[in-house]
Amino acid sequence: MGIDPIRYKPWSGERTRTRDRVFIIAETFFRQKLKSKWVLVFLILGSILVFVFPVISNAMMPHETLDAGTMTLQMSSVLFFMFTLLLAALICSDSIAEDLRSNSFVLYFSRAIKAESYLAGKMGGTILTLSLFCFIPPVLMAIVLMGTQSGSSYGASLGVLGRTIIASIVATLFFIPFSVLISSLTTRKSYAAVGTFMALFILTIISAIFTESDPNWRLINPGNVLAIFYDWLYGFGIPGNINIVLFSVMFTGFTLLPLNILYLRIRMKAVGR
Repeated sequence: MGIDPIRYKPWSGERTRTRDRVFIIAETFFRQKLKSKWVLVFLILGSILVFVFPVISNAMMPHETLDAGTMTLQMSSVLFFMFTLLLAALICSDSIAEDLRSNSFVLYFSRAIKAESYLAGKMGGTILTLSLFCFIPPVLMAIVLMGTQSGSSYGASLGVLGRTIIASIVATLFFIPFSVLISSLTTRKSYAAVGTFMALFILTIISAIFTESDPNWRLINPGNVLAIFYDWLYGFGIPGNINIVLFSVMFTGFTLLPLNILYLRIRMKAVGR
């Protein structure tokens, strides 16, 4: 009996486009996070404590327009910062760590997918999830306060609404590069979550200790960097005792620097280093 050689036929189907693969990665991650009870608990609890009560109290108080000061205080609140930090650490903890643990990271790059697409998909999923707390509630708060204002000057209110949209986008994106970077350094999502939270929380303690000697030490605290950004965005300016150049450096250091390091790490892992 002769041996029948295996013959392979070329696949004639249509390959998925890169953007479709990115969308699938992001959507899968987003759906997984919505099934996590801890993510849901913090999303619901945080939304109630941070937004529901302020919305009710501010809506019931007489106000002629949507006030920039009200939204600045809301976005700069310590409670909003803490819940954002907790959620970012929790949501991003297994974004890459789980792929490294289960070796599914190798499967991603066995397909025709680049590091950019993989990273875009993972970060897209984290952004979608975190926006449920950092983007939607603040924008809804601004819209509700506009709808309950007694004055007819909606032009100024629309300006504040636009700034709130920008502030909410920044709030959503700010912690994600660092949090995902920490996730890429370990195979244990618990280590990634604790490491992210503790690293950023320790910076707030260091900032509090040294601020007395130099106000620029406030910039070590990511919460203060965001608060100063919100003040500037809403038209209140940057405090005179804060170095603008140093503020720009720290803002970049918390966002673009981790993103670039993360991208280089993913590229190295993709080629097996």
